[in-house]
Amino acid sequence: MANIFLTNSCNLKCPYCFANEFVNKGSEEITFDNFKKALNFIKTDPEKRVGLIGGEPLLHPNFPDFLNLLIDDKDIKSIVIYTNGLELDKYIDLIKDDRISILINCNSPKDIGDKLFKKLENNIYLLNEHKPNSFALGINLYSNDLDYSYVINLVKNLNQHKLRFSTALSNSDKINATNPIKDFSEIQPYLFKFLKDCYDNNIIPINDCNAITHCTLNTDEKKLLIMIQKLSKKYKVLSTLNTVSVCLPIIDILPDLSAVRCFGLSNYLKVPINNFKNIKNLKKYFFNKIDVYARLIYLDTKCLECKARLIDKCMICHAFKIAKIDKLIELTQKEL
Repeated sequence: MANIFLTNSCNLKCPYCFANEFVNKGSEEITFDNFKKALNFIKTDPEKRVGLIGGEPLLHPNFPDFLNLLIDDKDIKSIVIYTNGLELDKYIDLIKDDRISILINCNSPKDIGDKLFKKLENNIYLLNEHKPNSFALGINLYSNDLDYSYVINLVKNLNQHKLRFSTALSNSDKINATNPIKDFSEIQPYLFKFLKDCYDNNIIPINDCNAITHCTLNTDEKKLLIMIQKLSKKYKVLSTLNTVSVCLPIIDILPDLSAVRCFGLSNYLKVPINNFKNIKNLKKYFFNKIDVYARLIYLDTKCLECKARLIDKCMICHAFKIAKIDKLIELTQKEL
């Protein structure tokens, strides 16, 4: 799957935004011609899955045209819209195609205000009425004192059994000054309270970016992950919490048809998609330029003998390693 970045405009200003290099910085929007070029490039991937991102993608004035183009293209196997949900009511009739799924990032009423939260809530229930089982709710846990009860209540009221989450340890402004092991240890008690509250409400938490680092877990925390895994089987919801996996290049295509490995690394390396024959070659390029080096780097002495790191299964986001990747590349070039 690859994502097309439609616009850097957004109707919110989230403090944890990992795309803050782009969002609300000017008014860059993808043209219809460039959208078609990006789409044709994505179709070189056998999966033929397209994500629409921003900013807030639904704010693009040509959003209906983009979506109709995707719907009419029968080669496209799935379409994912990443949204904050505030504009969904405008397009409720357009998103009925079975291939469309929606991931709604649910900000708290404390962050966006009661009026906007009520609009978000109404749009979610409207979506559930017209297109049930086609969307998932998500939350970014960016603070130890964030009250997440609002989103658990939403999931329960919708009679759903899954909730996507990310631990927003740092945005791109501060990423190189961050020790994720230390930061995760600080947020860990709060995070596992969230996981336990999900479990107690028959909700399976699904980890997105900044996966849980298993090397820091105590016995009780490991037991909770096993319990959640069993609950996921009961409700037939795939859970990634108790699995160790490695992050691979995603590919986000920007309005100017340059691509980044992912938004966590958006301010590190951009390349034109025209330089590559297909998605596979582009992913290989990013892997060789970033992932190969990232897998050699450890950020804490605790990581030195970590089994997960030694078998290339460390789940720490590569964005935290960029400064050390540059130094490693520099040293490698000097050796050559």
